Amino acid sequence: MSPPKALPTLEAIGTESKMTLGSTVVIFAIATIFDLMTPLGVAGGIAHVFFVLCGMWWRPAYVTFVFAAIATTLTVLAYLVITEITASLSAVVVNRALSLAAIWVVAFMVYFNLKKTALAIQGNEARLDAVVAGSVDGIIIIDEHGTIESFNPACEELFGFSAEEVLGQHVSMLVPVPYRQQSAEYLRRYQEAHDVSVIDGNREMVGLRKDGSTFPFERSLGETRVGGKTLLTLIIRDITDRKKAEEEREIYIERLARSNQELDQFAYVASHDLKAPLRVIDNASRWLEEDLEGKLDEESLENMALLRNRVERMEKLLDDLLEYSRIGRQTDDRYTTRTSGAELMKDVLLLVEKPERFEIKVSPEFSRIALNAMPVQQIFVNLINNSIKHHDKDTGRIEIGVEDRGEKYLFSVRDDGPGIAPRFHDQIFKMFQTLKPRDRVEGSGMGLAIIHKHVQHFGEAISVDSAEGQGAEFRFTWPKHQRLN
Repeated sequence: MSPPKALPTLEAIGTESKMTLGSTVVIFAIATIFDLMTPLGVAGGIAHVFFVLCGMWWRPAYVTFVFAAIATTLTVLAYLVITEITASLSAVVVNRALSLAAIWVVAFMVYFNLKKTALAIQGNEARLDAVVAGSVDGIIIIDEHGTIESFNPACEELFGFSAEEVLGQHVSMLVPVPYRQQSAEYLRRYQEAHDVSVIDGNREMVGLRKDGSTFPFERSLGETRVGGKTLLTLIIRDITDRKKAEEEREIYIERLARSNQELDQFAYVASHDLKAPLRVIDNASRWLEEDLEGKLDEESLENMALLRNRVERMEKLLDDLLEYSRIGRQTDDRYTTRTSGAELMKDVLLLVEKPERFEIKVSPEFSRIALNAMPVQQIFVNLINNSIKHHDKDTGRIEIGVEDRGEKYLFSVRDDGPGIAPRFHDQIFKMFQTLKPRDRVEGSGMGLAIIHKHVQHFGEAISVDSAEGQGAEFRFTWPKHQRLN
């Protein structure tokens, strides 16, 4: 796999943006004139030092020694050419020697500084090349006209082209024909505005591989100015797996919607069509009992009552199934209307079938909270009725509490009934599950399942803390500001 084309180096930046050849020649000329005009060589030496300093803007570093050699030659020649010297020979020699020393000291300083800088530049470039080459995302660098200047290994894997095949080519070769006009329009807008913000920074596009196949990718865009030249960096991320997951999700959502629709239809049939024959059975049993009044023995009358009881239980089961199927999908004003906790519990107690010898104690903390009436009201009614229905005594006590947990409330309903063995704690929240025979306790086995679904629908949790003979405490969390789907 070919390495990506290197980015323009800092050395190249310096060559383009700093000292030009003309400026160097001017300084060289000034140094020569000063050298010839000053017999002692002091002014010329200073000028030659500046000439040597020009080596900082030339590459490679040894050019500095070339400049120093030129300056040395001129200094020596000036000493030999100048004949009219008023100062002593020793003074001239010393000044010329000091000038030469200054020239070579500066030359060595510039040289070692350039070498140090070059090593630092090489290290930075090596790290940059390593980052670009090792990136899992594709990185393409283009100029403002769309010409590809860098193509990292990840791009080679994505598109199937080698770096040599795309360098110098227009970036539009990497997108299918229908999208090339769009890419050209982006570049045109950028060239007119010279502002990368006119191009969508993050955008989903389609890539074209060497074999002609296509794939979706997400493109991020950045702008860099290097030595007066503008470069655009394109970061390419293959989103094939994400798109596939999105398509699968859409299919799943469509299937789920269809399943919900079928569930609605079933619930409608269950609540209407199936109830009709049940009512006929109930009425027929009553008519039969009236027609045979005085002719039916006690056992037959009990069977008639049992028949009607089973009809009533079936109707209750159908009602609960309908309610279970509509949880989270059908709401009314009560789901959005806020009410105080005290008002909520007042309505709950009116709906509860409380025996005379039962005591229900509500925590005074309810007067300090506010929440939506539904479906919390229904949850409390079901939990309290469940505690009463499954109690093993004629008297009982139920305590209803609330705790503030920041963004949510923790509600509890505790009774002093027979309790629930730990092995049944998970079972009781499933549909059609009862711990006692239905002949002893009337119920559809849907009450706690309905509560559980309500709580789960709002992303909360419900649990039970109980043991045989120690009562039961149901706890569930609820958001202070519930959101309807």
